Amino acid sequence: MFDIGFSELLLVFIVGLVVLGPQRMPVAVRTVMKWVRTIRGLAANVQNELSQELKLQELQESIKKAENINLKTLSPDLAKTVDELKASAEKMKADLDKQASDVNKTLEEQIKDVREANWNKSNAGTDTSEKTSQNLTALESETLQIAENAESTTLNSPSLDEQLAKYIDQYHPGEDVQPQSSSEKNV
Repeated sequence: MFDIGFSELLLVFIVGLVVLGPQRMPVAVRTVMKWVRTIRGLAANVQNELSQELKLQELQESIKKAENINLKTLSPDLAKTVDELKASAEKMKADLDKQASDVNKTLEEQIKDVREANWNKSNAGTDTSEKTSQNLTALESETLQIAENAESTTLNSPSLDEQLAKYIDQYHPGEDVQPQSSSEKNV
């Protein structure tokens, strides 16, 4: 460690014996040995921590490389399935947007009709109030039917789950595709 030979160690021992004397020499040797043990222990701890940090950093780099490689080399079946799922999700979104716009248009028309009916009611008198109330009842029932239809056409999670299960069952990765980390299993 310090590159001290036997002759140098013997010289230090003799000088210590002359300076300290035979009574204090064993105490001084024990104290020096404690210091040496403490320094060696600290050096070993630092060395272990550095090696663990280096291993951890290397492991993280290898995990990132493996994830990048596996994401780039997805099997064609899985890539096709992912594309199909994206397309079906976009189609469902477009259908829902269309239905929402239809419902909004219908509601706007009904609101316009109700406003006209109220205006006519205030101008025409009580004879048209019966017709207006009938129109209002009809409009309310139409609105309820449209709302029920919109709710029934929202995403049907059991059928969506069945479709996803079907696509997953179709894909069976080969033995050469092995996930490298837990984050890849989620993909």
